[in-house]
Amino acid sequence: MKSSTIRMLRAYLLVASLGAACIDACVVIAMLVFDLPERIFTSADFRIAMALSLLLLMFAARSLAAVAYQAALATRHATVNGVRGRSRVALRDDCPNRLLVLLHIRIHRQQLATLSA
Repeated sequence: MKSSTIRMLRAYLLVASLGAACIDACVVIAMLVFDLPERIFTSADFRIAMALSLLLLMFAARSLAAVAYQAALATRHATVNGVRGRSRVALRDDCPNRLLVLLHIRIHRQQLATLSA
């Protein structure tokens, strides 16, 4: 497998694991605060709903990363060199949305070049 594919899969797995951790925290809080029984959270309906919510979360993170990437391009915190499919993105160190821009770069399998401020 190409290294760009591995980086893309890692980016998606990172978003999914952060979402799953948030769901777990919400379940524990709901069990402790609202005294909900555990059987509610082990049903098939709950699992399907959480799988769908993880998909929506990944779509939302991808959309938010795209908006941050476009903003970085507009403010010249990021510049793109090369043709589509072989583009190389130069990202400045002082980019305010650096993590989201990096997520977008990894999801779209672009190469990264770092620039100093």
